[in-house]
Amino acid sequence: MPTRCCAGVLALLAVLGLGPAAHDASAAAASWTIDPARSQLTFHPRLAGGEFAGRFERFEATIRFDAADLAHSSLLVVVDLLSARTGDTDRDTALQGSDFFQTTRWPRATYTSTGIKSLGGGRYEATGKLTLRDVARDVRVQFRFDSTAPPRGAAHMTGSSNIRRLEFGVGQGDWRSTEWLDDAVRVEFDLALRAAR
Repeated sequence: MPTRCCAGVLALLAVLGLGPAAHDASAAAASWTIDPARSQLTFHPRLAGGEFAGRFERFEATIRFDAADLAHSSLLVVVDLLSARTGDTDRDTALQGSDFFQTTRWPRATYTSTGIKSLGGGRYEATGKLTLRDVARDVRVQFRFDSTAPPRGAAHMTGSSNIRRLEFGVGQGDWRSTEWLDDAVRVEFDLALRAAR
């Protein structure tokens, strides 16, 4: 009975990432950080039937990834919503306001993966939680990861996700309607990565 109890405690610690076995296994997935000067995070809404592009000038990503150890791979992205730029000053100001991001209350958005699986052909899908305007929803992110191209210690990650803005309350007042601004927003990223030291 004591042996069975001890095994159960160790299994629970491993699941929570607190046990020594979990620590050793997670070390197999390499850590990567972004090169901000060569990385992009963009969003693509549709307004009045036409798509326009915006970008976030400031964001951080902590990535652990190993194609052979997806169980211990993970993504953590923190986006500075104040850095949203669309090429139109009035539109950029509106994005910071209460109808959209309301950055005075919620200046950041975060994405934390809960699992990553292979889709085959070098493609992967992360499941996780996006928190925006203090609302957390499940979001899937599809991506490719290439660490084989030179230089050594570098990697390239590209991908996208489709987000429903109204699920997060992005669009208050007249903007709750999808007559002019579509609910669906495509988010794309192109990340230059370097191995963390």
